[in-house]
Amino acid sequence: MQIQVIVEARANKAEDSVGSVMAGLKRTEHGYPLIHADAYAVEGLLGILDVRAARGERELMVLQCGREQIQAVLEWQSETEDLLNLKDLVIHLVRKAEI
Repeated sequence: MQIQVIVEARANKAEDSVGSVMAGLKRTEHGYPLIHADAYAVEGLLGILDVRAARGERELMVLQCGREQIQAVLEWQSETEDLLNLKDLVIHLVRKAEI
């Protein structure tokens, strides 16, 4: 499993790595592999990541992540590193911009 943490770009920033990653995402039979982290508590986010990976999605982008959610996903990665079905999973975590 590969995890990339991206800091959400502010409106006036020219470089937008979130947009670049989103442009490369492939549509699946379930739609685009986007998850809105602000709709989930920490455990709920881990659950939805597990469900999406189990149904065969290999690249996911999680928007609006808080610090606790990012930490939990990194810990989940450590706990599941020996699972073969998650070896080729790529997760892009987009951290909320600090105001």
